[in-house]
Amino acid sequence: MEHFESDLMNLSKALLSSNDISGLMTFLNNDDLSFIKVDRVNIILKSDLDALPVLYFFDQENDLQCYQYNQNSLSLHSIVNDGCTHRIQGEALYLSYPQLIEHPAYSNIDNYCKVPLVSACKQLGSIEFINVEIKDDNYSEKQFKLFTNMITSMVEHIIEHELASNIAQQISDERNNFQMLVDVTNAVISRSTKKELITSLLKFLYQHFSMSDLSIIQTHDGHYGQDYCGYSDGKIDYRSHFFSNDDAIKDAVEKNKPVVLSALTIQQLSLNNNVPFFPLSAKSACVVPMVFRNSTIGYICYMQREDKPYPPHDVELFLQIAARVALAMHSLKVHEAISKTIPTTDYINIEESYMDHAIFDDIISQSEVMNKVLDQVAMVADCDSTVLILGESGTGKELIAQAIHKLSRRSNTRMVKMNCAAVPAGLFESELFGHERGAFTGAISQRVGRFEQAHKGTLFLDEIGDMPLDLQPKLLRALQENEIERVGKNQLISVDVRIVVATNANLLSMVESKGFRSDLYYRLNVFPIKIPPLRERPEDIPLLVKHFTRVISKKMGKDITAIAAETLDTLSKFPWPGNVRELRNFIERSVILTRGNVLSVPTEELITISSLNNKMVKSKPILPASDNIFDRDAVISALRESNGIIAGPRGAAVKLGVKRTTLLSRMQKMGIKSHDYLDEIG
Repeated sequence: MEHFESDLMNLSKALLSSNDISGLMTFLNNDDLSFIKVDRVNIILKSDLDALPVLYFFDQENDLQCYQYNQNSLSLHSIVNDGCTHRIQGEALYLSYPQLIEHPAYSNIDNYCKVPLVSACKQLGSIEFINVEIKDDNYSEKQFKLFTNMITSMVEHIIEHELASNIAQQISDERNNFQMLVDVTNAVISRSTKKELITSLLKFLYQHFSMSDLSIIQTHDGHYGQDYCGYSDGKIDYRSHFFSNDDAIKDAVEKNKPVVLSALTIQQLSLNNNVPFFPLSAKSACVVPMVFRNSTIGYICYMQREDKPYPPHDVELFLQIAARVALAMHSLKVHEAISKTIPTTDYINIEESYMDHAIFDDIISQSEVMNKVLDQVAMVADCDSTVLILGESGTGKELIAQAIHKLSRRSNTRMVKMNCAAVPAGLFESELFGHERGAFTGAISQRVGRFEQAHKGTLFLDEIGDMPLDLQPKLLRALQENEIERVGKNQLISVDVRIVVATNANLLSMVESKGFRSDLYYRLNVFPIKIPPLRERPEDIPLLVKHFTRVISKKMGKDITAIAAETLDTLSKFPWPGNVRELRNFIERSVILTRGNVLSVPTEELITISSLNNKMVKSKPILPASDNIFDRDAVISALRESNGIIAGPRGAAVKLGVKRTTLLSRMQKMGIKSHDYLDEIG
């Protein structure tokens, strides 16, 4: 051991220069270390008494490896975890622990020596000498013990340095996280609309986490509303989505726990519309609850464009960010409530948060009566029961049908539509059930009907009251048997179709007047949904006006940003007999007339329309309510008063308050002919 002093000097230098286990391992496995002759040196470290040991060793390619022991592997090499010194010959070691033969740290062992690393009665681990040569004398043993003691001091120094570094890093991270939470609070707390809040939050997350996609999910009476915001190519993409199937985020909803979604899960969710929305670029997501005062007010969905895990410290930070956003959402709600009590200004911004009241995409509502309708939609959507949608013309029956289809299990297929009033009676059966080539004059090729087109999907029959009476039994049979026959082919075709029908007529009155089959009526009336007219939900009119103005002006390339408060009040008080359809057309006309940034509304036209409506009421029409237009006596009375004339200002259709084509259709079903009353002209 003539080089012992120089080796101690080298070891001291290494002690001063090395702050990690890699430097120590490199020094101990250096060929220049002449104090001790050894092939390899391994080090086993333990962070505390109960911790599992970690083995550091160089492999055959001379690369430093780290092997973490577990309970199973530890039992295979039990001497690793004791506090004793061991000197064993290679054959004895392999005989006692044959599994070590395959371990890269214990290959080609002739002799094995393990010395515990103990400092101040604390076991730090141990050092393993593979194929070591030590002279069998007291002097050599003392030098060897001194050598291992210095290594122990060096290991203790490394552990303390790593601990200090970790504490310093933890303090730095906590300081950065605190500043980050202050920044995110400032970013969201002062926003006046949900869209501004989400957009500001996304910009913050993009800056700190390179996150380009985000959404906020909130409950809406049995279903969920999701506001998504994405950032790509310098542009913000904002959209609303609605769903009722929350299986993917069940833990977040029921247990208030974060939920991490993988790329595979997100890909599977993209096949269904009635689930949370994810853009095609999203490869992983973390959904965390937003909790304010022990109450969950929604969920934040953080998305990444890479399929990688979310570190626990990031998830914890996401939870703290969600708490700040929950506070901002509460402040936003309070601000909106206070704003309603403050006198309105002369002009109202159309960009105000009407999107907060968007339900099922295109349905805009904040009224209680409409919320009840949407509750019914959410209840019936997920089953295959037939739905009968009732409501005046222009109330949005087709939108409700689309919402039912979108939230159903058939949402992956398209919804096939058919307006019964727009199909001639002679072609009705062919349109509905299809026909074979040559089935009738003009049938030059085979045609697939609406039932077959809607197979595995939804068939929406609008204005079902206009369906010819002689075809109603065939529809009834198709509903009951799930089978149809094409015109010109005596072969049953099985179909799997969910039926949704709509009408603005009083089907029950039609049944009583023999204008509609009772058996079909009862088959369709499984789950009726009645949509209230716009006059019964005036609180929705300002939202609809803002929505239509924004959409139509954007389509026309106009920059309309406001509407006069007085004008909006006038629109809200108007009864709108044509309902939402009339309101939209009126707003479109207003946008066309607008030249500046403030919507120019021809309110004088509303006064004229209102006056005409009053005159119609004073003229006491034969039928005070449209429900009675199917009364046979009323139709005959109207024909007599109009001398058999149907159209025109003095015709029976005007007296009955219906369209000419509608009256003709009803007369055909009732077997009434107008020329029967021409003889009564005096």
